[in-house]
Amino acid sequence: MAGRSGEPRILLVEDDETEAALFARMLQKHVPGTHIDHAGSGEAAMSTLHAGKRPDCIVLDLRLPGEDGIWMLERLLEAPNLKSIPVIVFSGDVSRLGPASSQFPNVASSVRKPHSVEEYEATLLIVGAIVRATVADAA
Repeated sequence: MAGRSGEPRILLVEDDETEAALFARMLQKHVPGTHIDHAGSGEAAMSTLHAGKRPDCIVLDLRLPGEDGIWMLERLLEAPNLKSIPVIVFSGDVSRLGPASSQFPNVASSVRKPHSVEEYEATLLIVGAIVRATVADAA
């Protein structure tokens, strides 16, 4: 459900404002025209989704305040109108990346958060390619 001009619409669920800003800036560099909505918690993300703002893809951190990313993956699968939205898990919680990818059919891919700006650049090249492929598959 890309925007009117075909740009991908992403919901970024990330509680760290600095991380969210860096992600948005770098993703815009690699996937120009991407529209990024941001939610700082799983609850806020679900409110956005239930308000009718359906993204093409969700980029989800697993460590969130309150209800975590696993909670959100479960809620997405319970909602008939949301369970088909592809999710990219983007988290530093490496112990949960594999289980999140294998246990939830709505997870299109998982990517470990990088530790430096240089690693971030390389990682966002990968995330950008996944976003483009995920949005193309959903179209």
